[in-house]
Parts: sequence; structure tokens; C-alpha cells
Amino acid sequence: MKQADDLSTIELPLDPSRPKKRGRPPKQDKLSDAERARRYRARQKMLPKDEWNYEHVTATARNEIARLLGDAAGRPAGEAELMTQWAYGMFLLWDRVTGQCQRPDDRRELQALVSG
Repeated sequence: MKQADDLSTIELPLDPSRPKKRGRPPKQDKLSDAERARRYRARQKMLPKDEWNYEHVTATARNEIARLLGDAAGRPAGEAELMTQWAYGMFLLWDRVTGQCQRPDDRRELQALVSG
């Protein structure tokens, strides 16, 4: 039993007139709610709208490689080299993502696009 003169415990008086703190605690970063909502919407737009399958990923990679290499002859040398490297990076990404379920014909076709 606690003695009246025991000061080892501090008791805070309850003040009913003082408002209670409610809501979210402050965030560590300094983003506004509007900026946080804008970033959330941008992330949602990047998500695929349907189920991705091997054919969809392969077709997207093929189209992107063709777009990057499309008019390489009309570009300056440095920019053409950069686009070639990006296309090869797209091939490497496709190769890594579809590594377990690749079809040999698709791999040969994409590799020929990049190296040709």
C-alpha cells in the first residue's frame, strides 16, 4: 500500500478543460498532405491495370526496344550510343524478369533487336 508521504510516484492531475490531442502524430518528413496525396496518385497510375503475363511483358519490352532504337541514325553519336545502352538495359531487365519462363525464340528475337 502506498503511503501518503511517498514521492516516488508522480501523479498528474486530470484537467478536463484541457483538450486531448487527437489525430495522426506528426510525420518525420516535411511533405504537405497535398504533396503526399499527389505522390500517392502518381504511384497508383504506375501500377498495371490488369494482370501481367509473359506475353504482355515481352510485347512491352519489344516495343520499348524498337522505340529506343527507332531513329538512331538521325541522332547525334552520343545520344545514339545512350539509346543503344538503354535498349540493352531493357533487354537485360526483360531477361531477368522472365528468366524462369522464357521462350528461346523470344530471347533470340530480342537479342537480335538489341545487337543488330
